[in-house]
Amino acid sequence: MNNNFTRRQFPLCFLFVVFTIASHTHVLGSVYGIKTQDDTVYINNVSFSPVFDGIGNDECWTHATWQVIEQVWIPYGAELDSADLYGRYKVIWSSDENLLFFLLEINDDIISDAYVPNVTAAIYNFDMFEVFIDENKSGGYHVFDGYADNEQSLGLNAENAFAYHIFTSAPESGFTNQEFIVEDLAGTNWGDAITCDYTGHFPDFIRCREGNVSTWEFSLIVYDDTYSPENIEESRVTLTPGKIMGLSLAINDDDEPEVDPSATVRDNFVGSVAVTEEAYNDHWKNADDFGAVKLISDIPINSVKYFQQSSLEQLTIYPNPTLKSFSVEFYSDYLGELTMTLRDLQGREILKLNRNKVENLFCENFDLQVHGGFYIVQIRYGDTLFLGKIDLLR
Repeated sequence: MNNNFTRRQFPLCFLFVVFTIASHTHVLGSVYGIKTQDDTVYINNVSFSPVFDGIGNDECWTHATWQVIEQVWIPYGAELDSADLYGRYKVIWSSDENLLFFLLEINDDIISDAYVPNVTAAIYNFDMFEVFIDENKSGGYHVFDGYADNEQSLGLNAENAFAYHIFTSAPESGFTNQEFIVEDLAGTNWGDAITCDYTGHFPDFIRCREGNVSTWEFSLIVYDDTYSPENIEESRVTLTPGKIMGLSLAINDDDEPEVDPSATVRDNFVGSVAVTEEAYNDHWKNADDFGAVKLISDIPINSVKYFQQSSLEQLTIYPNPTLKSFSVEFYSDYLGELTMTLRDLQGREILKLNRNKVENLFCENFDLQVHGGFYIVQIRYGDTLFLGKIDLLR
């Protein structure tokens, strides 16, 4: 792999983040500690995607909360000082680009990055991280398109979920690297196992290093379980508010180079969710224990989309187009408080109303003195969001 190192100038805000992480020392939780990613991680839609510079100070990241990667899967139940290894991540999504975006920070005191595909030992014997994603949170095995030769079922569909093993060489302190490798298993059984190159599933990627701390920014295309090299685009998932997926992250840690530079063995495997002792290393083959995430949105989408809509859930805007007066009707069996918001296509809030829905049919009339153009009407109750677009004539 050719390394592509780029020197970066770091702003003071980034240096503060590095100091905070580097000085953070405590014992990472095994299942006896409770620090895991949120039980359901709510992922916000963003108007503008991040700049992939390995700094992570873009405004869009303020719409996400840090999720910790602190559960020691291997050795199960062990205690691990954060001065040895510590990680956390943020995730957001874009309806316009139909992508997930990740910001990852890893503090690792010893770096092992000599992996070479098809030459050295398995990728999990080096420093790397993994993204486990199950686009419909169906759970189950996801290794083979068949059965393993030991008669243990490892799945009938290798694309039921993806276990992305992501490796990149560590740049020198103060530099970045954009070269990376992504691998996962497929095939029909162990005698026909295939190492798949899924690097193309990550359109954007950069790793920046400052001392022991690496900051990673990357995007991810989400595919469903019909994925194959012959129908890549057809299996791409359209991300929409309300979608629930399975998602966990994990860090693989090899500390042996400090003892023997030629040694390659996994010392620690630390994940973002708690698992049982029986499932301490099951994520690579079984999606049952993946964490839960849900896509939500407070920003406009550039077309009319109705979510969770059935015969009892309908959003209607009329007349459309119109000069300035229009009505919004929302029909559902939900009764209670809801919020109506009008935004322009840049995401700026024009009007916000809180209402109490007391009947199945809710109606609100508008007479607006605003500039002509397209606007987005949002109706939210709880974490359910309905969107519609109104064209106000100039």
